[in-house]
Amino acid sequence: MSSNKAYEKEVLKFRTDRETRLRENERSWLALSGLFWLEEGNNTFGSDSSNNIQLENASIPAFAGVFQYKNNVVTLKVNEGAAITCNGVDVKSKTLHADVDENPDFLELGSMIIVVIRRGKNCLIRVWDRENPDRKNFMGLKHYPVNAEYRITANFVPYEPPRLLKIRDVIGEEYDVEFPGFAVFTLGGKECRLEAEKTTDGLFFNFYDPTNGNGSYPGGRFLTADAPTDREVVLDFNMAYNPPCAYTDYATCPLPPSQNRLPVRIPAGEMIYRHHHE
Repeated sequence: MSSNKAYEKEVLKFRTDRETRLRENERSWLALSGLFWLEEGNNTFGSDSSNNIQLENASIPAFAGVFQYKNNVVTLKVNEGAAITCNGVDVKSKTLHADVDENPDFLELGSMIIVVIRRGKNCLIRVWDRENPDRKNFMGLKHYPVNAEYRITANFVPYEPPRLLKIRDVIGEEYDVEFPGFAVFTLGGKECRLEAEKTTDGLFFNFYDPTNGNGSYPGGRFLTADAPTDREVVLDFNMAYNPPCAYTDYATCPLPPSQNRLPVRIPAGEMIYRHHHE
């Protein structure tokens, strides 16, 4: 197999694996069905419209229970007659661990899966539905053709020490993120620079380019890369992918830092994902 064919096969496998996760994972972005801000005090939940959190689903009791939010702690209290499990075990009352904790608590109620998420100073309830038609009717993603010209070896310039930048997300929260350095390269005769976030085993880039809203998702795209070697990092834009907000209204995606606005089009990687309400 030629190196070009082998490379194309690698990219296509990356894309297919992403599609498989979106289609098969019960907690994929396509399965999200709700996002609710918790108010201080008692937040009732169930299918009845009088609840603070209405879960509109035939599998949900009218009055399932209460999320008590006090001093930044969320406690679940289940109503008599409602059947809820936490991490697979029946539960009646429990202080809940959020998504940012080491072992989050996942509640199951009817066809729904529920978790507490922390964003800035707020706590929210995130809800997935196993029967969400967005996941069941998923027909795949759209991509630009694989083009090896968009697999770029960039220089990596580390910060000593790493810098903190303010990042804002789509729900208006702002928080500090550590950036260990930036990648710099030339494309189309223009110098391009991308600030890098550190991941467990490499780097993460959240970027804009002029294809946004004109071929690719308007809110920017994500890209991961292996850790730099000899101050070089490979940026393979054929593997650029959409943030969760491209697939659902119930995600809390970080917006790209203002510094990561590329001056040249990147017609590579994932294109805009269109579903029923776009």
